[in-house]
Amino acid sequence: MGNYAGKHVRKSLSGSAGWAKLRRTVQVTSAVGKELKKRKTKKSASLTRQDSFLKRFSTRQTTDTIEDNAAGGSENRSEPKIPYGTYYEGHKYVINPDDNTLFHWLTILTIFSLYNIWTCIARQAWPELQQAVSPLWYTMDSISDFLFILDVVVQFRTGYLEQGIMVYKTKKLAIHYMKSRPFIIDLLCLAPLDLLQFQIGVQPMLRFPRFLKVYRCITFYYIVESRTIYPNLWRVVNLVHVLLLLAHWFACFHFVISKAEGFPAGGWAYPDPVDEFATLARKYLKSLYWSTLTLTTIGDLDTPTSNWAYTFQIVSYLIGVFIFATIVGQVGNVITN
Repeated sequence: MGNYAGKHVRKSLSGSAGWAKLRRTVQVTSAVGKELKKRKTKKSASLTRQDSFLKRFSTRQTTDTIEDNAAGGSENRSEPKIPYGTYYEGHKYVINPDDNTLFHWLTILTIFSLYNIWTCIARQAWPELQQAVSPLWYTMDSISDFLFILDVVVQFRTGYLEQGIMVYKTKKLAIHYMKSRPFIIDLLCLAPLDLLQFQIGVQPMLRFPRFLKVYRCITFYYIVESRTIYPNLWRVVNLVHVLLLLAHWFACFHFVISKAEGFPAGGWAYPDPVDEFATLARKYLKSLYWSTLTLTTIGDLDTPTSNWAYTFQIVSYLIGVFIFATIVGQVGNVITN
């Protein structure tokens, strides 16, 4: 009986040792499996490029991401926060083209681009306007030139989409911008032709290369159109602005051509600037009245007296018909929608 008890004890001890060995084997296998899975997850995460556009609008989060966030919460708290709309790369920032930062910048550029387009031709047509507030014009011109130069720097730092992925590496951004058409336009826009005024006198229209910056106004127009809840109304407002701008330019041309012809008495040209016709307000308003009648195709104007006047009158009528038809079409779209 003693032999039976000893044999039973040895059998139970060997069984316990086997279960312990099996338990240790399972624990080691489980630990190795978790470690391999963790390494595989980190490796795939480092090799996978996420689409920034899809990531921004995604509302789902994987289990691995949740586990990583829970495990490394303390590490994430110590990392610097990246401002919305920029991509952090060392100490350099890249502007997101869909962010409000670029929208606000384009708003400023549009204001100063329109300043050049509206004022340069008027200052050229009526020198007394240039002389009245010369310090103001020189200050505004200097600010405009500075902003246009700064815009080149901004475009070197503006990201772009490549196959649906936002590019923010500085070298690729620089190469992309220098190979694009806006880079050539910006170089031509900054041509310092207005420095010739030191040789030939005050000629505000020497700033005409600045008009090329209007392409940024077009970009601003499309951004506003995509964001507003009244796109048709925005298009009508833009067309009305174009009509007013054309009326302004044609008023200036009307006075310049009249001046070149010596202000002939009667007929199509502006009358001799004496008495009430000598004031700046009357010169502009009478010329604007003529251009408004022409561009709106109302007519009832005197017959031109020279070939230049005939050519200018015909071009004015054709442009007026085109603008009028476009505005009518846009208003029809607004009513339909």
